[in-house]
Amino acid sequence: MSVWLRPGRAPRQPVPAFSRDEITRAAIDLADAGGLEAVSMRRIAAQIGSAPTSLYWYFSDKDELFELMVDAVLGEIPLPAQPSGDWRTDLTQIARAVRATLGRHPWFARLGIHPVAGPQTRRFIVVALSAFDGLGLGEQTMADIVAAVNNYISGFIQREAAWNRFAARAATAATAAASTSPSGGPSPDVVSSPDVVSSPDVVSPEVLTARTQLSGDASFEFGLRCMLDGIAAHIAG
Repeated sequence: MSVWLRPGRAPRQPVPAFSRDEITRAAIDLADAGGLEAVSMRRIAAQIGSAPTSLYWYFSDKDELFELMVDAVLGEIPLPAQPSGDWRTDLTQIARAVRATLGRHPWFARLGIHPVAGPQTRRFIVVALSAFDGLGLGEQTMADIVAAVNNYISGFIQREAAWNRFAARAATAATAAASTSPSGGPSPDVVSSPDVVSSPDVVSPEVLTARTQLSGDASFEFGLRCMLDGIAAHIAG
């Protein structure tokens, strides 16, 4: 089941001192600070001043809570007030806004967008589809195009998050190595083995170096242009 399909419960008496939106925001704050593993009923309850068991009045389990969190984050995305008349311009603006917003919530990529649309998800869908007004595209085609762009962004932010985690670990390791090495440089055990580098099965150093640039703005824009070029070719056909 989905939290958006479950019938609403009768109002509580007395009215509780907190709302579902406040619970969702507390869960998002915990996830932003410590990842999805940090989200627990006990911690949410402590943050809003409630008993953990009372939270189940608003959702049945953690999966439904995750639905609320995903929908709330989608509501943070700044979207165009109205279509510009150029679908490519609109999709580019939306894609950049989605990446910027989801980048502030690294845990989002692990959950993805739930098939059952909440109110903020529906808002996003309506605005994104409006970019194709007047092109005569079918509903399924427009949905497929928006999904393809979303899938690209989702994959990109997963790569970006993974690179950021790796860079943080590498910086910590380098600091530790520098503090333990007599010369102040990296200790021998963190230096790449020449045998590994020269192996014929290993990708060239130039390609490996290029891969370190795949999580930046230039890489995102390149991939987005390729995606939109393909969409333009499909529409023209």
